[in-house]
Amino acid sequence: MDTNLTLAELRSRLNRLETGTVLKISERDYERLFGINEIAAANVAEFARMHHCVSIPGAHAVYFRKWDADTHCSPQLVPDDSAISR
Repeated sequence: MDTNLTLAELRSRLNRLETGTVLKISERDYERLFGINEIAAANVAEFARMHHCVSIPGAHAVYFRKWDADTHCSPQLVPDDSAISR
């Protein structure tokens, strides 16, 4: 994977992934984009989820695997309709 990967480029690559395919980014890019503190792993997991992927830490890299959003989608919470909830 290229060095100096931007967040916009990562977003674009994740959006173009086909179900089941994997994208690898270097540990250097991961640390630069998401940080190395205690919330970095949570941030990358949330970023991956928003693009229908899971993030998998590996040796000197992080992998993103695209999952089938139609099959594995959980129902979204919908705001309560005040007219119905009375």
